Amino acid sequence: MTRLITIGSSSAGNSYAIDTGSEILLLEAGIKMAEVKRAIDFRLADVVGCVCSHVHGDHAKYATEYAKFGVKVYGPQDIADKKLFPYEKFSVMKAGKTYRIGSFDVVPFENFHDVPCYGYIVRHKDFGTLLFSTDTYKIDVAVRGINHFLIEANYSDEILKQNVWSGKIDKAQADRVMLSHMSIEYCVKYLQDCEAKKAHTITLCHLSERNSNPMAFHEVVAGTFGVPVYVARKCSIINLV
Repeated sequence: MTRLITIGSSSAGNSYAIDTGSEILLLEAGIKMAEVKRAIDFRLADVVGCVCSHVHGDHAKYATEYAKFGVKVYGPQDIADKKLFPYEKFSVMKAGKTYRIGSFDVVPFENFHDVPCYGYIVRHKDFGTLLFSTDTYKIDVAVRGINHFLIEANYSDEILKQNVWSGKIDKAQADRVMLSHMSIEYCVKYLQDCEAKKAHTITLCHLSERNSNPMAFHEVVAGTFGVPVYVARKCSIINLV
């Protein structure tokens, strides 16, 4: 049975592992390799690659460290340029093209952040399709027939407004959040466009510590779609069936 392992899912660092039992695909490189190895039971030899969404430290800080351990890293050109990767250790991906990584087929698509950023559709015979998208305020194309969603629900419009009003965050910071991250309101609308009521699982990721409410987010998504819904937390494991 394939498992989705959350190694980290916050501004402190993001990393996930899709583990089929024989192969592991890493998503994001924002967590130290020592923690990654513990999370995957030290099966580094089973790791077929790591795909990164964008260059920011909580998503790609340790990408070059992963490469030193023999893990090939994939992502947008911006990561290769700013991390000064040796050519053979990094594979630049282009949106819309399919890449074979071990037994996984991975298709990048454009996200909308303040740096070049990709979301990914991951296909595998053991679990079908998984859509992964984070650090984007919108997704242009609704993708139907997805079995599993790992999708950002970073903040609530109402909580963000309340935090600005109370002085917990300033308006400039709030504006940046709204132009670089996905709200729970937009997340629900996008999942509706994707007919996510037909999905097997929905996992909400990268929730803001100050601007989200995990219990309320879970409740609204579960109530809307009627499928198993999870909130990605450090060390959580979800079965992808």
